[in-house]
Amino acid sequence: MALNLEQHVYDLRTLVANLRQTSIITEKLAILNSLPIVKDFFHRSNLLQPYLAGLNEESDYAIKSIIAIGQGPIVFNQTVVEKEPFERLHKLAQQLVSIEHFYQYMGGIIGYHLTVLSMIFFQSTLKKPSLDNTSYIQPEGLFLGHDKPAVRKAIRWGLESLGKLVEIYPVGGAGDRLNLMDEETKVPLPAAVLPFLGKSLLEGLIRDLQAREYLHFKLYDKQLCIPVAMMTSTEKNNHAHILDICQRYNWFGRPPESFYFFIQPLVPVLTQEGNWSLSSPLTLTLKPGGHGVMWKLAEEQGVFAWLASQGIEDGLVRQINNPLAGIDSSILGLVGIGCKQKKAFGFVSCERLLNSAEGTNVLIETEVSNHFEYRLTNIEYTDFAYRGIGEEPAKEGSPYSIYPTNTNILFVHIPAIQEALHSCPIPGQLINMKSKVSYIDQEGHVSFVPGGRLESTMQNIADYIVDRFPNRLPRKEFQRRLKSFIVYNKRSKTISTTKKSYTPGESAVSTPEQAYYDILSNNRELLNQGCHFKVPDEQSLDEFLKAGPNCIFLFHPALGPLYSVVQQKIRHGRFADRSELQIELAEVNIDHLDLEGSLLIESPSPLGSINENDLLEYGLESRCHLQHVTIRNKGIDYRLPQHFWKNKLQRNECVRIHLKEGAEFHAEHITLTGNCYFEVPAYHRLTLKAASDGTLAEELTKIENPSWSWHYHFDEEDRIKLHMKHN
Repeated sequence: MALNLEQHVYDLRTLVANLRQTSIITEKLAILNSLPIVKDFFHRSNLLQPYLAGLNEESDYAIKSIIAIGQGPIVFNQTVVEKEPFERLHKLAQQLVSIEHFYQYMGGIIGYHLTVLSMIFFQSTLKKPSLDNTSYIQPEGLFLGHDKPAVRKAIRWGLESLGKLVEIYPVGGAGDRLNLMDEETKVPLPAAVLPFLGKSLLEGLIRDLQAREYLHFKLYDKQLCIPVAMMTSTEKNNHAHILDICQRYNWFGRPPESFYFFIQPLVPVLTQEGNWSLSSPLTLTLKPGGHGVMWKLAEEQGVFAWLASQGIEDGLVRQINNPLAGIDSSILGLVGIGCKQKKAFGFVSCERLLNSAEGTNVLIETEVSNHFEYRLTNIEYTDFAYRGIGEEPAKEGSPYSIYPTNTNILFVHIPAIQEALHSCPIPGQLINMKSKVSYIDQEGHVSFVPGGRLESTMQNIADYIVDRFPNRLPRKEFQRRLKSFIVYNKRSKTISTTKKSYTPGESAVSTPEQAYYDILSNNRELLNQGCHFKVPDEQSLDEFLKAGPNCIFLFHPALGPLYSVVQQKIRHGRFADRSELQIELAEVNIDHLDLEGSLLIESPSPLGSINENDLLEYGLESRCHLQHVTIRNKGIDYRLPQHFWKNKLQRNECVRIHLKEGAEFHAEHITLTGNCYFEVPAYHRLTLKAASDGTLAEELTKIENPSWSWHYHFDEEDRIKLHMKHN
């Protein structure tokens, strides 16, 4: 169905303006019924008439809105529907009413259609904006990757502020490029269930959260239960999968009422010619509309009211597809500055790869007639040319841009978000017409053509958090006086996303393989520089992809999560090539470990115990003490295909220490060779000693309380110090 887009856009603008003159649906219907295109449609086709007779006014209005925008012959084409047209029509009408309600602020279905058409048509014709009164400034902020007083202070503020915080997770992504599929049913799966490091991405978010709570508990002897709000979607049954994971893991030992779910709507897909896409007759192609809808949904679906009832005004936002976000100091530093300095909005940022599909964080200074405006925000890479931003390297030969990348690790002050919503309910609107979508024409012929939907970005709510000053603000005043702020960390500790599956020979950026490589690289550096281990040489990404990792060190985030804490629990040793150490505990004391092969230390309850109400209570943790211990086994079988990033590994041999609730393992000055398995019952201590004949003697003792523990405290320079306490 060919359209004159330019004329159509102007006609629809007039129609939307006329409809805005009244809020009475009967009068709105009268306007639509008077349109020649609506009259002509019903004159030519009587197929809808029997169905419309039984509809309420809002369904009638939604259906006639489709006809008014010229999509009736496509959307309501029943000539190729063989079975149950009324059932399909009923479902279609429900979807249209939902779309009408959600986009009511922009004119409902007609306004949505107009917005997309305007962006399609004017995107190629818009002139670049004049930059005469606008400057893009590289934002300055604290670098959290160094051990210095300001960083330690920010981390301490973050820990002190955790009890006044919500964590908000947009988890409704489809993850189409991951090609996830249920192995048995072959049904497509959403990104949240990706089995990264052997855990779903959703479980990884909760583990990171509980690691921060656990560190707070060890410092302040108070257990927190930070509320979690998740934006799900119905795409690929995402909402049901999220609920299933939470229920299967018994809500991770947390009260079910500490979670709040709100569902992201699916939005219509249009072809680049401006027609609506259908996956089959009378069945709209619907996709998630981007994370920018999150703020509007949180307001309308009661999330903000739920938080206000708990006295919570500040939040951390992180996406599910960036498993690196919880590493080390970034999150604690971000929320510490945001809460303590009463900021409205904050970003974690890092180096941006040149020519990548990554947005950038910039401070925009605009000179208006009698004042200066400042907004620290995100500019999407698709808008670089329009905004006059080039791909300029930070320095000659650098792979990084002069501007930092947007990572979608955000601090938000909820009242500031609510205020910004008055100016823009859905920020960062954009279209991307690169995907192929199905199009069914009036004759029922199916083709696949470029198309997309109205998307949005949650971070661009920052566009509407504006500071105004009568005079230009000196650069040195930016961090202190602006409501928004930014902090930085190394890229390898900040962002490595799991957006697409890896294809050999192609770039590994945004794949689980790259994220796994970055995590191992960080942990190798921690072992080498922080824990003073001799480790294998650093691998390049290409070497890693071809030969597999030469050093695997993985641990429960509650072992830290700060690297400065981990390196006090693990000190000195040697890691032979292709060795593996995995620690699923929060409390270990490892000193002078010589490892050749695989060592797995695990507990089903690494942070504490489950009480009679099925809630996790921090404390009485399982723990492991290894001093001057040597491990010799054949480890991972590198001759076999391995699923490294899924942590599904086949081993020749390993030492496995399995600790039940409150159990302890203690070994000093011994060598463990070949396959060894030690299972310690709940609230028992297993001690291994070298006997005089060279064998190992095992001593199992029942305990009521831990025989030792780490005592955490801040010193006078805000360093977290650990001291061994024997009970």
